[in-house]
Amino acid sequence: MEQLDSSRPRPGVRSLSDVSRVLSLDDRLAIHELAARYGNVIDARDWNRLDRVFSVDGTFETHGFGPPTRCEGREAIRTMLEFSTGHPVAHHVTNVELDETDGQTTLFFKVIGPGPKGRVGSVDYMDIVRHEPEGWRIVTHVATLRRPIAPPTTTS
Repeated sequence: MEQLDSSRPRPGVRSLSDVSRVLSLDDRLAIHELAARYGNVIDARDWNRLDRVFSVDGTFETHGFGPPTRCEGREAIRTMLEFSTGHPVAHHVTNVELDETDGQTTLFFKVIGPGPKGRVGSVDYMDIVRHEPEGWRIVTHVATLRRPIAPPTTTS
C-alpha cells in the first residue's frame, strides 16, 4: 500500500496536517457526501431535497452549455433545474477535493454524465460550501462543461 505523502502541495494548504486542523474528518466526509447528494437529488429529480444541498441564499452558475446562466436563491435554482431539459441520465461524481483557505471551504469535483442517447460528457464543479445548523450546504455552485483541448499545432 502506498504511503500518503503529506508533503505533496495542495492549493491553499501547506500540508495535510493543516487540513485536519481546519476541517475534521466528519466535516470532510459530510462535504464528500454533499457532492454525492447533489448528483443523487438531480438524478432523481427530487426537488424537495434541494434544501439538503443548497443554502437558501445559494447561487448556481453554468458555463459552456450555451449562454452562461446564473440563478440566485434556492427557489430560483429549483425552478431552473425543474424546467431544464439538459440533465444527463446520471451524475457520476469523481475527483472530489477540498480546499480550505482564509476560512472559506471550496469543494472541487467532476461529474461524468451519460446522456439519453449514450453520449457522455464531463463537467467540472467548483462549489463554495458553508456549515449551517442543518449541515454543510452549497453557497456558490459553478458548473463548467469540459471540452476537448486541441493538440498544439506544429510549424515546419
